[in-house]
Amino acid sequence: MKLVFLGPPGAGKGTQAARMAAEFALEHASTGEIFRKAAAAGSELGQTVRSYLDAGRLVPDELTSRIVLEVVLDRVRDYILDGYPRTLPQAQALDRMLQERGEALDGVLCFELPVEEAVRRLTGRLVCTGCGANYHRLFMPPRRDDVCDKCGVGLVARTDSSEKVVRTRLAEYAAKTEPLVPYYEHRGLLRRVDASLDPDSVSESIRRVLRTLCEGSRH
Repeated sequence: MKLVFLGPPGAGKGTQAARMAAEFALEHASTGEIFRKAAAAGSELGQTVRSYLDAGRLVPDELTSRIVLEVVLDRVRDYILDGYPRTLPQAQALDRMLQERGEALDGVLCFELPVEEAVRRLTGRLVCTGCGANYHRLFMPPRRDDVCDKCGVGLVARTDSSEKVVRTRLAEYAAKTEPLVPYYEHRGLLRRVDASLDPDSVSESIRRVLRTLCEGSRH
């Protein structure tokens, strides 16, 4: 199967992609991991990607698509793309690359999460200043307020967890990535997932979708 997982920050795409990849024998191809593999490979493309990452700049759409081709499409048959495509030009580039190979996506899962729930999830994250352990004020709190369970050092809010930063990320998703929802829905590829449920319930919803897609691909 060739799948895309879409959804706003905080929707749990990465967690669910890792679970489903293990259960359905798929490659979990997250954008961050794709970039890291490309940079580590030392190819000309990889060196270009590294220059953007080292400078803290966004990798352009065209370059991102070429990296996905080199690291995923050329090497793996069955995968979940997590974090790509992120824009309409990237989605169109993915279509072209697949068409040139005589391939097509089997499905696009859209993780739906209300904005305020995303804000609630993303603004409560804490990190230990000693060992780097991660916590969440609501979902995974430490036993003692603002103290790491593992090493006893103080916890601080993650720098990317301020409400201002979170709302900026969500606004960027709405502007750049949400247009992919009608793009894929029009083609009959979109499957919606309620990401506001607990992680195990979300997993079960995804399993049902993937089993249906597996059955469809056999006929």
